[in-house]
Amino acid sequence: MSDDRGNFSFLEQYDERVAHLAQQAEHYVHSDPDSCMFKLRLMVETMARTLATLQLPHLVSSDLGSMLGGLQRSGVLPRRQADGMHAIRRDGNAAVHGSPTPVPTAMRRLHDAHRLSAWFAKMVKRGAKIQPGDFVPPDPPAPLNAVAQAINAKVDELEQSIEERRHLTREALLMFGPSENVDDVVRRTREELDALDKVAAAAGEPEIDADFVALVMAMDLEQLEEHADHGGESRRARRAAEHRLDAIKEHLDRREQEFLVERTWLMEQRGEV
Repeated sequence: MSDDRGNFSFLEQYDERVAHLAQQAEHYVHSDPDSCMFKLRLMVETMARTLATLQLPHLVSSDLGSMLGGLQRSGVLPRRQADGMHAIRRDGNAAVHGSPTPVPTAMRRLHDAHRLSAWFAKMVKRGAKIQPGDFVPPDPPAPLNAVAQAINAKVDELEQSIEERRHLTREALLMFGPSENVDDVVRRTREELDALDKVAAAAGEPEIDADFVALVMAMDLEQLEEHADHGGESRRARRAAEHRLDAIKEHLDRREQEFLVERTWLMEQRGEV
């Protein structure tokens, strides 16, 4: 690892609380991946509250999703870091609500947390030379048997497919421009999501995180509604954008739940659940 104390020891001099949570998560990644996700989610929430306290105090009392959305819209939280925080929030919430976490999922989120930690340290200590070192996955306490290795590989493949689909969908959504008609954008997006659903169903894989996509769409649609071509004002634009997103978000929520069911089924094959 980066040193004998693990991947996150560098963080101690910048924020002891965040460092402690990250180190706890690292400790649990193999033995108790659900606890790993609990700690990582709390780590992200602590980071978000720290950033909000420093730059947007009115967000501090908000829930984590709202804080991340506000930090992102204000420009404090860049897109890549927002993606990582939302991924940890999403899988942390799933663990809290009883969906078991496979070790490969916890390991992916731990790696995300390592990248986020270096960025966070730079945010709280401007000008500091951060040296996080390369992330080294913690070794399992005992070698995995062939069945466990095969299931882990399948889970990792599923996670990678889901993340690639989310990335491609977000890239497509970011192409919205002020000259486009809002109704056309929404209709086309629904058609594209339906097409993706059919492909995913054939492959046995759901594809998109509802909150993640809804955040991007809300920002883009609100911007469209506010554009001079539409003559909208900010408050009405926000309401209109949120209203248009409701049906899409419900649809994506169902797809995310199907993903969790498939992930749970894979773990059951290994005898972990």
